[in-house]
Amino acid sequence: MACGESRAENVSRLSGETMGTFWNVSIAAELDDAARNTLKQRIESELEAVNDSMSTYRDNSELMRINHSRNTSPQTVSDGLRRVLAKALEISKESEGVYDITVGPLVNLWGFGPEKRRDKPSDAEIAAALQHVGYQKLQLSAEGLSKSDPEIFIDLSSIAKGYGVDVVAETIDAAGYPNYLVEIGGEIRSKGNKYGAPWRVGIERPEAGLVSGAAVANIIAMNDRLPAMATSGNYRNYAEKGGEMAYHIIDPKDGKSHSSRLLSATVLAGDCMTADAYATTLMLLGDKKALVFADAHNLAAELILAGEGDKPYLIQRSKAFTQAIQEEQP
Repeated sequence: MACGESRAENVSRLSGETMGTFWNVSIAAELDDAARNTLKQRIESELEAVNDSMSTYRDNSELMRINHSRNTSPQTVSDGLRRVLAKALEISKESEGVYDITVGPLVNLWGFGPEKRRDKPSDAEIAAALQHVGYQKLQLSAEGLSKSDPEIFIDLSSIAKGYGVDVVAETIDAAGYPNYLVEIGGEIRSKGNKYGAPWRVGIERPEAGLVSGAAVANIIAMNDRLPAMATSGNYRNYAEKGGEMAYHIIDPKDGKSHSSRLLSATVLAGDCMTADAYATTLMLLGDKKALVFADAHNLAAELILAGEGDKPYLIQRSKAFTQAIQEEQP
């Protein structure tokens, strides 16, 4: 959530819908109607191309054509999809499969994909789906993407929105505007400043039932060294399955929906797709392992954990996060 704007009359704002949520852009410049309309059209065109490439909700997207294909030989992929796949596979390897974009069969099984279901999947269903999960079954080469298992189903929901933010940022750069803030569904990328002041972003308190942006735990002044921010959490996207609460982040190791004291993970990075994927990774690692992983891999991460007694939550920060940020009071 963007915070504390001053000289608001000189901040040009554009917005729209994408990926089941909203995109918002703030530019520290006065754009006339023609410039505003031209830039908005470019942004919407680029976001539409991302959806056409990576959405699992569009049956004829580039990704879904790969998912539906039973071909195990290399399939040509677009430059954008290659960028996202390369980053995802890099983080999968680094996390030893904690992060895994082949989790699609499990996401669909739990009803968090395009097809919904109300009941909890059986152990037998989960075991069957796990047979077709594993990032090692994907190979990205100069010829394209190949999958050794024809039943592999790739789900990029943990990284595509962050990539969409990056695409919008690159579009604004190309249009010649050096000072801006981009946000899509809570994922952020900034550049420059707002008339000499830093772009300020609030990190939400992870409380179920709050309207997005209703309360913030703290406010961060963004900078160009780590200009992207992404947050992953289990407090907003969940459902009751068979009398139990199921959360949308599914563990690719055992196919289960887990919860821990870790309520949300925020990561700062050089680009938003990287921040997005790492935030999901930390949520999967849970409260016992996330901070250790963040420090071991020099990730700038803030973790919000469920508190005890009269403290509703507890904040943990990696060494890199503490060094990178300038914090302000909400």
